[in-house]
Amino acid sequence: MIDKRATLIETAIRLFHERGFWDTPTALIAREAGVANGTLFNYFPSKAALVEAVYLSLKQSWATHLQAAAPASGSVHDRLAGYWHGAIDWARAHLDRYALLGQLKLSDEIGDGARAHGIDMFGATLELIGEAMARGELHPIEPALLKALAEAQIGAAIEFLVNHPDAMAADTAHTSFEIFWRGIAVAPTGD
Repeated sequence: MIDKRATLIETAIRLFHERGFWDTPTALIAREAGVANGTLFNYFPSKAALVEAVYLSLKQSWATHLQAAAPASGSVHDRLAGYWHGAIDWARAHLDRYALLGQLKLSDEIGDGARAHGIDMFGATLELIGEAMARGELHPIEPALLKALAEAQIGAAIEFLVNHPDAMAADTAHTSFEIFWRGIAVAPTGD
């Protein structure tokens, strides 16, 4: 059995990327998904609800990939590097979805509840960072600022890789993470 909700979300992702979410009517999404327009509203009470579902679907896909890419144990450095590489790998493999996610993040269509839920999807990463700060391994940086800095530097690495297709992705990911790491890690003190 085909999951109509998932089909509607996937169709919306494709059309929102192609046309922009403001210029994509729900009737077109329903038609392209092979369902009646009324069926779309059985799953999503409004276009805003569909837009938020798309946002959360993209965030979940990214978070799942990022979590799978990181080692489950090891140093904070190595685990965060795994998350970093996973984030870049996902974005490179799904440039259309990454671009759409960037647009949606800036949209007023995404409510505070959906934004909070999207952040919660990265709970393991945030927990690791919080624990490392508590142990004094990382500078005590406001979590929202740290998130913004990480996203900006990951975005810069992705943009570089898109504009320089001959660049080695692993090297770029490594270099960009090490620059970020030097800014957040507390340098060990000598005895």
